[in-house]
Amino acid sequence: MSTEKKMGMELDRRTVLKAGAVAGAAAFLAACGTSGASTEPTESTGGDKTPAAAINFANWTYYIDVDDGVDTATADTSESLRRFQAEYGTRVNYQEVLLDNDEFFGTIKAPLEAGQDTGWDIVTPTTWMAKKIVDLGWAEKFDKANMPNFVANLADEFKGRAADSSNDYLAPWQSLMTGLGINTKKTTPFTKFSGLWDPTLKGKVVLLTELRDTVGLVMLGNGADPSVPTRPTFDAAIATLQGEINSGQVRKLASQGYTELLISDSAYAAIAWSGDVGIIKLDKPELDFVVPDEGGMYATDNMLIPKGAKNKYTAELWIDFYYRPEIAAIVEAYVQYICPVKGAAEEIAKIDPALATNPLIFPDAATKSRLKVWGDVSAEDQAYFDEQFSGIVEGVGG
Repeated sequence: MSTEKKMGMELDRRTVLKAGAVAGAAAFLAACGTSGASTEPTESTGGDKTPAAAINFANWTYYIDVDDGVDTATADTSESLRRFQAEYGTRVNYQEVLLDNDEFFGTIKAPLEAGQDTGWDIVTPTTWMAKKIVDLGWAEKFDKANMPNFVANLADEFKGRAADSSNDYLAPWQSLMTGLGINTKKTTPFTKFSGLWDPTLKGKVVLLTELRDTVGLVMLGNGADPSVPTRPTFDAAIATLQGEINSGQVRKLASQGYTELLISDSAYAAIAWSGDVGIIKLDKPELDFVVPDEGGMYATDNMLIPKGAKNKYTAELWIDFYYRPEIAAIVEAYVQYICPVKGAAEEIAKIDPALATNPLIFPDAATKSRLKVWGDVSAEDQAYFDEQFSGIVEGVGG
């Protein structure tokens, strides 16, 4: 796949999105007519089994297959979306408006609180945020009779998760490793997290605005375990972060736009998501993804149908469609994240045999054993963590 043109065009698009993600999402929702209460029953209560003419899908960037040489995923430029439309007659209004979990949640919270349609039929929050939405009663329960592929092909590791023990509300979209993105032409390769603090990288390090990823890795670098975060280990990580920011070592904390800094050589090293590095590496082979010796973070983004979604049945059809191994393989061949669908490895080998052994898509057991999932804490502790980390982000720029 040639990404030169795609990457260049996506930079401009993603810069606009980063600058106005909330405004962009709000504008899209306003265009969908979500400013007032929805009086129509959802398909979950109406029982209509006719696919809708269109559904609205909110996702992260670089997160679905797109054709070579195009700048964005739409119903016309994505093979998986084209196939869905051909089979069901449903056009997917696919929008890359998810740049940060908290930021996006802020765009849908008010309608959910008011019992209104958010304008989205499918959203893809990370598990901790998805659990929050489910616990608040703001997610539609799946009708699994409409989802036989999901039932049959969901990977075993996602069954019985604490966030959704019966798999009634969350369908994993992709899982991701958080580790280090390193430009091996601009700096000596390293495998320890502390390599980010090498003085030769001063001003050339970018970190993520996602608390669990950045603080989690800093905790690991400090010798602490982010799967059981405590105030002392969190405070120590914040102190480390603040020290590196004050010294000028860290250039910026960024949301999805951190990739722009790596592509332009404005940053030589980053806390990075595995699939992003995999895509950038196609045109920038000097960029490597590394799970640090101390370990990395592991998280899953999940398809969730917001409460009151007008097109619940059709959203279930899309989720089930993705859980066909051959469709999941099309998506994975592009996004290069960890696939939740059984049988996808065999199907992706038909597209490109090398992808079936790509460690970014199918990491081995030894790598997975070094990955940590951010642990649950009390509401009071999480509020404290959020406040302290927000101060860091606001101080250095997000």
